[in-house]
Amino acid sequence: MPKLLTRFSRPQRGPLKGLHPVAHFGVGAGLMVLSGLLIAAHITTIVEVRDVAVPIVSELPRLERRLRALEQQIELTQLHAATRIGSQQEKVEVYAFPEETDVSRLIATFEIVRETLKREGMLSSMSDIDIGEPKNREDGSTSRSLSAEFTVHEDGLKTILLLVRLAGLLTVGDVLSEDELQLLVDRVEQENPAGIVALEQFLAADLLKYAESPKVYEEQLKRSFGSTTFLNAFQNVLRTSLLRDVRILLLHSDLGEILRSYKLWPLQIMAVEEVSISPGSSPKWHSLKLSVLVFSQES
Repeated sequence: MPKLLTRFSRPQRGPLKGLHPVAHFGVGAGLMVLSGLLIAAHITTIVEVRDVAVPIVSELPRLERRLRALEQQIELTQLHAATRIGSQQEKVEVYAFPEETDVSRLIATFEIVRETLKREGMLSSMSDIDIGEPKNREDGSTSRSLSAEFTVHEDGLKTILLLVRLAGLLTVGDVLSEDELQLLVDRVEQENPAGIVALEQFLAADLLKYAESPKVYEEQLKRSFGSTTFLNAFQNVLRTSLLRDVRILLLHSDLGEILRSYKLWPLQIMAVEEVSISPGSSPKWHSLKLSVLVFSQES
């Protein structure tokens, strides 16, 4: 019996029992170090996730706004294209290249030119307008000859000849040459393909409205591009193309607005047949003899 009591009363030893106190301290310190390393690793992971996730999260609202803006822009462009096709075609068929020449409308156009330039001090006289009979052409169209004589200041001379060049053109894009258009498209593709939407809207702008407020349309297009790749090409086109003359001559005259208010714009398609310019009686004044061909679908 005493031997049994002694056996069962012996204290049980755990895995750390019987170790020296120094050993206990070493094990505890090791566990603390391990815990610290695990906590540090956890903190590092949290920081890394924060550094990656927070910027992304902060960018989401801007990206979502940009996506919505692009979606709206695409929808507007599609709607604009759908409506513009019919509208442009109608204007071409009714005004620019009609089935037959509206002689009274044609005379009214040149009368407006005469009155406007005279009021602005750029014209002193204009002869009666002589309109010939329709002549069939090999391409299936019909032309009429229109001729008149002017005593005009050099600025008025430029305006008259410019209007003949613009006859039949409706939009900004109509004024630019194929090379100029291709240059702008190439630059858009290099810098920001999504900017083709803004470029298309600029090219589709009404020519007279652009001439009245060119900066509005130009700045709207520029906002779609950040680097100089496209902007340099765009400025070069504005400086060297026919748009420059449109801006300079029509921006400083209300001729375009008057033509539009009287529903005389767009002009019927014309081409210079003959032009004769001789010095006038005063400096910068000229005598202009002008003959143009006016085209229609008459047969």
